[in-house]
Amino acid sequence: MSDKIAFSFLDGRITVTWYGIFVTAGIILAYFLYLYLADKRKVDIDFSLELFIWVVVLAIICCRLFYVVPRKEYYPIDSWDALMRFLGLTSEGLAGLTIIGGIFGGAAGILFCVLRYKKYSYAKVADCVVLCVFLGQIIGRWGNFANQELYGQIVTNPAFQRWPFAVFIDYDGMWHQALYIYEGFFNLIGLAIGLLLFFRYKKLKNFTISLYYVFWYGLVRGTLEFLKTEHKTFPGTDIGVVQVIAYTACIVAFVLMVLNQKGVIRFQSKIYNEAGDSIKLLEEYDKRMVAGVIVGGSGYYEACGDDDGEEFRPAGVYTLAERQIRAVVFGVGKAVKSENPLPVKKQTSAKSKKTDEKTD
Repeated sequence: MSDKIAFSFLDGRITVTWYGIFVTAGIILAYFLYLYLADKRKVDIDFSLELFIWVVVLAIICCRLFYVVPRKEYYPIDSWDALMRFLGLTSEGLAGLTIIGGIFGGAAGILFCVLRYKKYSYAKVADCVVLCVFLGQIIGRWGNFANQELYGQIVTNPAFQRWPFAVFIDYDGMWHQALYIYEGFFNLIGLAIGLLLFFRYKKLKNFTISLYYVFWYGLVRGTLEFLKTEHKTFPGTDIGVVQVIAYTACIVAFVLMVLNQKGVIRFQSKIYNEAGDSIKLLEEYDKRMVAGVIVGGSGYYEACGDDDGEEFRPAGVYTLAERQIRAVVFGVGKAVKSENPLPVKKQTSAKSKKTDEKTD
C-alpha cells in the first residue's frame, strides 16, 4: 500500500488518502471556527449551514479548475478516463488543487448566499469566513506532506536536513525546503493577527479583515515562490506568474484596506453601516422600524405582523428587504436609516379580539 493511502475498502477498490483526510479535517475545523465567529456577529445557524455547503463546494470546484486548466498534461479530454482525470475523480483523487482558485470559489459562494437570503451584508459574512480559511489552509497543507509535494530547493547543509526545516523527497532522494511548513507557520501568525483584529478592534470597519487576508496571503505566497524549484513564468522571462498575481493582490488589498478604514471608499452599503448589518424585515416584534428606504422621493414603511406573527403587506408593494436589496445591489432608490418611522397600522386577528374582550 502506498504511503499516500491511509486505508482502503473492498480489496483496495475504494481508498482514502492522507491528503483527503487532512483537507477534510481542515474544512471541518474551519467550519467550527466560523460558527463561533458568526455567533459573535449574530449570524444565525441556518444561514451558516447553507453558506458552508455552497462555499466548500464552489471552492473545491474552483481549486481544481485553477489547477488543471493551465496544465497541458490534462489535455486532450477525448475519453471518459481523461474527463475523470481532469475532474480528479480517479483513484488518485483531488491531488491537484490551487488555493487561489478556492478563494474565488468561496467568494462566489458567499455572494450567492447573501443575495439568496437577503439578511446579512457580504462584508460582514466574508470577515468571518476568511479567518477560517487561514485555519483550513494550515491543516490542509499537511496533505502536501503526505503527497510529497509543495517543497522547495535542495537543502545541502546537514544541520538543516531535518524537520521542520526540510523534508526528504523519495522522488530524487534529496532533502528539500519544507514549503508547506513555512506557509503553515506564516498563516498561523496571520490567523493570530486576524483574530486580534476581529475581537479587539471594535471600530474596525466591515471588510477590512477580508482585505487583510488577501494582503497577508499575497505577501506569503509571493515570497515563498522564490524558494520553489519550478513555477510558471511569463514566456521569455524569469518572472513568476503567481508572484505577479500574489504581490499585485497584496499591494491592492493593502491600499483598499487603508482607504476602507479611513472611510474614503466603502465596501458596505450605508444601510448596513447605519442600521446595523442586517436587512431582516423586522428585528423586533414590537414593530419598531430598524431602517427604511427612500424610492423615488417617497418613503415606504413596513406594515408587518399580526397577532399570529404572520407578516403582511399591500399587494404590489416591495418588502423592506426587497427594497433594500434593490437599493444596495441595483442602485434603485436610496437606502437610509429611519430616525422617526411612520406609525404602523396594526391588524388585529380574530384570536386577539377574543383575548381583548376577556381582558376588558
